[in-house]
Amino acid sequence: MILALAAGCDNVEWGGASLALQPPPPATVGADTEADSVTVADTAAVPPPPLPEGAVLYAGTRSGSTVTLQPLFELRGDTIAPLTDEADAPGFNDHFAATLLAPGTEFTLFADGVRVGTLVAEAAGVEAGWCGPRPVASGVPELVPAAAGATRFLALARDVSASGPHAAGAFPAAGPEHRQASLLLGQTAIMRQEALWPDDLAQARADLTLTRLSPDDAPLVTSTFMFRDRLAVEDPATPVAYSLFVLGSLQGDRYRLDYTWYRRIGDDAKGAPRFFQQFDWDADGHPEILLEVLGTASRWPAVLEGSDGEWAVVYEDRCAAETATVGG
Repeated sequence: MILALAAGCDNVEWGGASLALQPPPPATVGADTEADSVTVADTAAVPPPPLPEGAVLYAGTRSGSTVTLQPLFELRGDTIAPLTDEADAPGFNDHFAATLLAPGTEFTLFADGVRVGTLVAEAAGVEAGWCGPRPVASGVPELVPAAAGATRFLALARDVSASGPHAAGAFPAAGPEHRQASLLLGQTAIMRQEALWPDDLAQARADLTLTRLSPDDAPLVTSTFMFRDRLAVEDPATPVAYSLFVLGSLQGDRYRLDYTWYRRIGDDAKGAPRFFQQFDWDADGHPEILLEVLGTASRWPAVLEGSDGEWAVVYEDRCAAETATVGG
């Protein structure tokens, strides 16, 4: 049978039969799938930035009866890893505060290398801190009597296993012999570095702190000296300035210079360190000292690790606001 259709005709009658030519229905599979995918993509929640997988070390400062904790970095065994930057992962600070610092979260506090108390977070948020805005938690701590006067702490989440003895006895206080020892350590470091001499070394001493690596040890002496500058987050008054941090241990009847941090403004830009706290937070048998380093626009953490009287910088997280001026 041959059926001939006239051009432009879509209905044909033949032998009582009626045929109708219909265009195919519009394709729906591809269009619906694409529409559905757009809808899903538009409505799907953006996942929050990932949180640290390891333990986080916090720095704590006390004001009145309240201690405020700020995270510094992540601990991965004996390796230190910087935290995610808010500029690289928007929303990280809020997500960290809401998840890891929520009210009711418990922390163990350390000072002078020993456990000194606990803190239950009462409030969490984001505040200016080390290297800019950081998540924070605050609360009223419970401290052992020996730490009643402590103002700086290190902290770990309560569920993180951390070795370390409990505080026993009062923390050491600087006496005349320690003040004199810090001046002798400063003199030795200045001569070794061939640095300019301050008019008055005692007046140039901006910080003096004692710390014990174990309850039975004689305390270490740490001091920061500032030449034509102040131990503060600010620009120096002159480019001819430097900061000098020294650490010494008692050997026999005198203190030996064990470590020197010397930074000239003209060479490395400002980076003035001071002792913050110490604790063997990775439980490797070698203590770590946290330094708070003050620059022109921010402050950041640096870590010294000691073994057999030898100390070295094992970590420094210089802020992005400061790196542009390094070497200036």
